Amino acid sequence: MRLFEQRNTTEEDVYKRLSYDPEANTLMDEIATARREIEDAYNNFQNAQDPDLIDSYIYRGNAAWLRYRFLLRQAKII
Repeated sequence: MRLFEQRNTTEEDVYKRLSYDPEANTLMDEIATARREIEDAYNNFQNAQDPDLIDSYIYRGNAAWLRYRFLLRQAKII
């Protein structure tokens, strides 16, 4: 029965997807994307008027910052 068969965890998939490939350079692209997401969230936060949008941009910025830190740790391991 395949119902309870364990598959790769999400964390393993992330590590595999972000493994260093000198030709593809995907890890560096992901880091650059995360940095742009942080900057976008900050810029949108500065221009937001609605309290719900302000909260949304705070959450987006925090999520992007945590992802950015994770990616930097991955780059450091490699």
